[in-house]
Amino acid sequence: MDTVSPVELFKRPKLRSPYMVAAWPGMGGVAIIAANYLRHQLGAEEFGEIDPYYFFSPAQVLIEDHLIQVPELPESKFYSWDTDREHGLVIFIGSSQPERGYEFANRILDVAEEFQIIRIYTFAAFPLFIHHSRQPRVWGTATDAELIEYLKGYRVQVMESGSIGGLNGLLLGVAKERGVEGVCLLGEIPIYATQVANPGASRAVLEVLIEMLDVEINLDELTAWAERFEPEMEKLYNALPEDTRETIDRFESLMTHVRPAEAEMDRDIIEEIEDFLEEQRRKGRGN
Repeated sequence: MDTVSPVELFKRPKLRSPYMVAAWPGMGGVAIIAANYLRHQLGAEEFGEIDPYYFFSPAQVLIEDHLIQVPELPESKFYSWDTDREHGLVIFIGSSQPERGYEFANRILDVAEEFQIIRIYTFAAFPLFIHHSRQPRVWGTATDAELIEYLKGYRVQVMESGSIGGLNGLLLGVAKERGVEGVCLLGEIPIYATQVANPGASRAVLEVLIEMLDVEINLDELTAWAERFEPEMEKLYNALPEDTRETIDRFESLMTHVRPAEAEMDRDIIEEIEDFLEEQRRKGRGN
């Protein structure tokens, strides 16, 4: 009995030695903002999707005008871009993290292999005890040692250890398992603002990516968007306890002399900020 694939391709664009960019929602919206902005700026065209019924189970319904609405399932779509360049591009954007992540990642890799993708790029956030006014740096990791040296050539800070949550990280682990190169670019965000959109960090990772891909897009809209978010960032910062703000300021000063990975933070302060963030999340849920 044949197994029906959850991947549906409406057409098969001809792409030259393509790269792939893939993104899902995560902290600060860094990945999803960057990928969507890239798609719009390039005018990439949709050519396929992954059927959500295989990977998502809605847990609630909405009520509008007194009536229960049909459950809405997340979208997971493929886009392509190619303009007589040496390397074409496939952009995959998922509007929500799937429940069966490992299998989902393999279905994306099926498409990557069909189009002979030579490298996959993903994005993520890199939360640190930094002030929101700081220009975010870009960190990175990759699937092999040669790519680590490649990252250094673009002034990317290389991660020595840690983890990347969700499909923005898992996809690259599956890519490595299947022999496909992968790179993750992570934009710095303040640890006290992980639940707030951070287009500034998205801009930072896109600046590196477009240099790597040798493409040109206008990033001015992201810059303007980041400026509009400044008051909300400032509000979050001012809501922190005074001693926590002082610690963040000390860490900022320390970062001018050592790498962030080498800077030590008092565990009590870390727990204090985590408690503050959890309290803000509870308020957001109305509890």
